[in-house]
Amino acid sequence: MITYNTILKTFNEIADTHIGIQNFGNGAMEDINIFNKDDKFPVLWVIPQRVTLGQNSMIYTIRVMVFDIAESDDSIDDELLSDTILILNDVMMILNSTPFWNNEEASVVNTPSALPFRQKFVDYCIGWYADMDIEVPSFNGSGYCQVND
Repeated sequence: MITYNTILKTFNEIADTHIGIQNFGNGAMEDINIFNKDDKFPVLWVIPQRVTLGQNSMIYTIRVMVFDIAESDDSIDDELLSDTILILNDVMMILNSTPFWNNEEASVVNTPSALPFRQKFVDYCIGWYADMDIEVPSFNGSGYCQVND
């Protein structure tokens, strides 16, 4: 059964295996301040938004962010926006591939739209975010969840 913890582990595994992602984190937006300018970037960061409950499936809406550190003069902003959107698209495609879900059925539904952002989290971050709807089965065969997963 795919749980919220499974989803977080999957994002962490994507971050560990993707050549363009150097760091991973999750939690509230204000938690992004845990990074400092000496950390490695780009960062994959996920924030839970909501869950649509259902009898046969649940849809987790997860805000997925990929960002890097920009120069103070904006000289590499276009390059960073180009790189981070490609990484974000890779993340979506990887989420739709079966091996990352241990052959259980899960996928990104409702093609997400990405939005650029410039934010002062650590220093001067720039990147993209998209709210991805990840649909997973809501039962484990017996009809009830396994709370300890």
